[in-house]
Amino acid sequence: MVMNLVYKNLKPIFICFNILLMATMTLYAQEVPIPQKHLVNQFIERQITLGNLSQADAGVRPLTYSKVRNMLKHLAIVTDDLSIKDQQLLKRFESEFSIQKFDSRPNFPLQKSFLQSIGNTAFGKYQLHGSEPHFLSYRDSAVYAWADIRETMRLETVDESIYRRFTDQVSVLGSLSDKLSFYVNFTMNRFVGDSSLVYEIEDFKNEDHPYFDFVNWTLWYQSEAAFHVSTKYGDFQLSKTPVIWGFSPEHSPILSGSTQTFPYINYSFRYKNMGFHFIHGSLLPFESGLIHKMENYPQKYLAVHRIELDINKDLTISFNEMVIYGNRPFEIEYLIPVNFYWPTEHNQGDRDNLLMALDCSWRIKPGLRLYNTIFWDELAWEKVLTKWWANKFVFQTGFHWVSKTSPYLTDLRVEATVSRPWTYTHDEVVNSYASAGIGLGLPQGPNSQSVLIKVGFWPSYHWYFNISSMFVRQGSGLGSSPLDNYNLRDRELDDNTPFLLGDVQNSSEFRIETNYTINRIFNLFGLVSYKYPNSEFGGHLGMTFDW
Repeated sequence: MVMNLVYKNLKPIFICFNILLMATMTLYAQEVPIPQKHLVNQFIERQITLGNLSQADAGVRPLTYSKVRNMLKHLAIVTDDLSIKDQQLLKRFESEFSIQKFDSRPNFPLQKSFLQSIGNTAFGKYQLHGSEPHFLSYRDSAVYAWADIRETMRLETVDESIYRRFTDQVSVLGSLSDKLSFYVNFTMNRFVGDSSLVYEIEDFKNEDHPYFDFVNWTLWYQSEAAFHVSTKYGDFQLSKTPVIWGFSPEHSPILSGSTQTFPYINYSFRYKNMGFHFIHGSLLPFESGLIHKMENYPQKYLAVHRIELDINKDLTISFNEMVIYGNRPFEIEYLIPVNFYWPTEHNQGDRDNLLMALDCSWRIKPGLRLYNTIFWDELAWEKVLTKWWANKFVFQTGFHWVSKTSPYLTDLRVEATVSRPWTYTHDEVVNSYASAGIGLGLPQGPNSQSVLIKVGFWPSYHWYFNISSMFVRQGSGLGSSPLDNYNLRDRELDDNTPFLLGDVQNSSEFRIETNYTINRIFNLFGLVSYKYPNSEFGGHLGMTFDW
């Protein structure tokens, strides 16, 4: 009954929306996300800080194939301003993301010429001007697509023991016109060992992970997909891909991309010095393993929008508004991209979790960029400078310095973050700022303070290193997780809640990461970490076969 009523009311909207898309879909874009760990992100971030690219491109990620191609084209125009090493990296990524060498007929893997070409690529050295191999590829005047197969084998250090892990990945992506693109990716992870150990793996995100004792395997699956339409009125997308909002690549208080990918509808628009982004998504109220054991579980949704303004070429600011709600069907008011959530949430009874953020990026000079974020969950202006418990906010400041003259393309990032207790929490657990049991914002969560120091450098155009240290002061007890219910707080501390609640634990982690591209098919990567005060060594060593 309810669904029929919703369909009846929304049917005219969907019909108009489809007509609009068909009418505006006249000509070649590919808004397919690039993994955040792809090395092109390090190169793009470097060029943004040097002043060769717009800062607005650093605030919303992941980057897409179309956007990266446009960035690389722009850098090719200003190539005289780039160092020799930067020019080498530019040539590497231009050839990697180019589709100009795709054949006008399907390129199948069993063709003799294709196998010979792949053999030369797999057993040869890295060719700077070589083309990127694909399992399948096709291109004509209006359509192009390709399919990739990726196998990753690694040794993981978990609980002071070494385990094997394999990742099987298949992706298909392409464009049906210059306005319509698609993407699908399926990943299966195979961990040889006990399922209880997978929680210690960095990129495990609370997926359901059955254990098969007859082969000693623990399996979990990950999927991504996107269907994107570009029009003169903006970009529309139905997607299940990572979402990262904010100028910190890995520790944004706004949306950090730390949780499982979730499905959402997206609208974005860019006009001159102003940008707008809107997302309405469906979240998981609990981790996947628990959901498998439940007949019914509550609905949970996220609505967010972000408006960006380039004050000038060196200063970009943005305003973000977010609301988490659940235990009911989606609110049509939250589906209106330009609607302010603050009055909407208030007039609906203050039952949802409303959050806001301001962030900015200031390029002080070419090679030095400062960024700041103030994220607030709840504030009372008359108590803003007091220790009132509901002054729930995160403040983050950082800078990124890039050397243009260094032969190793050195860059330095220093980032400090303070997160008050109870930030992201709510009195209804379904409204917590989390999905699948993992916070959507700052990975360290509430009740924490941290300092990150990170140095990256390129010994050559196909070898990347980064060394980092992170120091964390973490409070304990209730108020330390976005999943906590703030109705359970100690009310005697309501007017005297410190910045860190409970017993404070000091910890640090030192990491060395490397990525070495042997050729366009084989890639080596590794991580060594040391955690204090547990005196715990960890890391992994692996190889990727990408075809």
